[in-house]
Amino acid sequence: MNLKETSEELKNLISTYDAKWLLGDLSSLIHSGRERARDQLGQLSSPMRQLTYLCGLNVSTAKENGTDFRYTKEKWNQIVVLLNAIEEQYLSQLLEYNEDDDMDQWKKIRDVAVPSFLSYFNVGHLNFEEQIINWVDELFKNFDDFLIKEYELSTNDFLIFYDKLDRLIQTNFQAHTTNPDLLRDNWAEYTTIKSGMDESLPDFLKKSIPKQYEVMSKMMIDHGMKDRFYPTELVSEDFTIDTINKILGFLSLKREDRAFTYYTETNPGNPLYDFPILDLETGMYQVFEMKQVIHAINNRLEKEITQNKELLDKYLRVKGKLLEQNIVELFKKFFGDDVKIYESYYVNGNEQDILIIWKEYAFIIEAKGYNIREPFRNPEKAFIRIKDDFKNSIGYGYQQTLRIENIFENDEALVIQDHKGDIIDSINSNDIKDFFSIIVNLHSFGLVQNDLSYLLDIQEGDIYPWAVKYDDLEIFILTLIAQGKKPNYFIEFLLFRETLHGKIVCSDELEICGGYLTKRFNPKKIRHLDIIKTEPEYGDVFDDQYRKTLGLKNERNLYEKQSGKYHFW
Repeated sequence: MNLKETSEELKNLISTYDAKWLLGDLSSLIHSGRERARDQLGQLSSPMRQLTYLCGLNVSTAKENGTDFRYTKEKWNQIVVLLNAIEEQYLSQLLEYNEDDDMDQWKKIRDVAVPSFLSYFNVGHLNFEEQIINWVDELFKNFDDFLIKEYELSTNDFLIFYDKLDRLIQTNFQAHTTNPDLLRDNWAEYTTIKSGMDESLPDFLKKSIPKQYEVMSKMMIDHGMKDRFYPTELVSEDFTIDTINKILGFLSLKREDRAFTYYTETNPGNPLYDFPILDLETGMYQVFEMKQVIHAINNRLEKEITQNKELLDKYLRVKGKLLEQNIVELFKKFFGDDVKIYESYYVNGNEQDILIIWKEYAFIIEAKGYNIREPFRNPEKAFIRIKDDFKNSIGYGYQQTLRIENIFENDEALVIQDHKGDIIDSINSNDIKDFFSIIVNLHSFGLVQNDLSYLLDIQEGDIYPWAVKYDDLEIFILTLIAQGKKPNYFIEFLLFRETLHGKIVCSDELEICGGYLTKRFNPKKIRHLDIIKTEPEYGDVFDDQYRKTLGLKNERNLYEKQSGKYHFW
């Protein structure tokens, strides 16, 4: 079968399941992970994305088809086979080779295009919910006048909605697992599954069986029970049903026939990315993945604002400034009072973003809010697009940092000016023992960002900068703080990080950071190795720290985390 036939067969196969049951079951599998669901997920390359694809296919078919409430082993195996076949067919297209092709050029293009393609479509959101909540709050509140005028909704309305829904789902999870006192009085309404207590049992036996037995038995069959809600459950004195229904109009969808078929389909793509709440058409709704709700809010608000040409310039300006402010606040928290920070400064008439001087060390930082475009399926076209996007963000950032590097290298005085040309300060290069260039972007290029040797042409004799996504930088720095690591440890990491280019095989920077933190690398052996591969578990140290307390702004559930008495969904 070709890709079209395989995708259509999978869509037909998954269409037979009841949507509310399937979304609950596959969401549970996503949270279980390979470790606890190896029998179902062990053969999948990207379980989160692939299971979300299955749900997207299901809600894009007629609801009348959905009558199944369980898998057979044979049918699940068939689903897995088709998912893997789809991935293989995409890879086959990307790796197609003609005898007339120049082998060196063919390899160069695919070394960039293939991992970039896989990262773009296979890797989910690798940040914590507080990070995107804070971003939405701090960015979009600058456009509340527009949002209120056009939609009668503010940024805060969306955030209150998310908070109320998230807390409801977390409470439901506690209620259905460890704390039955939290159960909704009408909890049985949230499932149509018939299970639990045998109604033919005598009354005295029924009364002797704990209520929690029936609750848990239904939950084990219908995991989506906890994810269902009525809009009225979110109402409060200052949060009306009218506001809730308006937001649900932005974020929810019904199960119905849609054209969506292909795994890498975009514009429109998987409907659950933009509409992660299913309208069950009974007055009840079901959230698929709670974290996707805040990402959908971010995407929708960005879309609405950037479609307005009058707001686009302001949006780009505010977005870039916010990224810079976040970087500065983060490093102030890490370095403490013994630091000098220059923001939006000028050197020889050129604007620079951030310069940090800590003791005899300088950190030259450029912030890039550039959006990465979807890679083409054609590797040659994909290579050109990826290279252009890379050049306009990381490549440009490197040229900016290089201006300051060269001044330090030449032992010249670094004269810092403001936008008017007035001198703010002058730094003696002889006072700087070492300097590091850091390029911080909002979105990662994956492998070709983690190993800059693929696409970044550096000045002869120079070393590669550290290019890192802001969310990864924040998680790493906050973990260093939480674990009592000092700035010298960070400097040692940067020196180590410089040695990995040309060797590292990794699409997630936090695997490198986590591997360093947990001593998975032997720095003394690095220079003798040709290839260094990371593993997903290298990044587990950050999840472990988050479960304790990471130190994020407005970190959620702090009491519950620190008490150690709660499990979270």
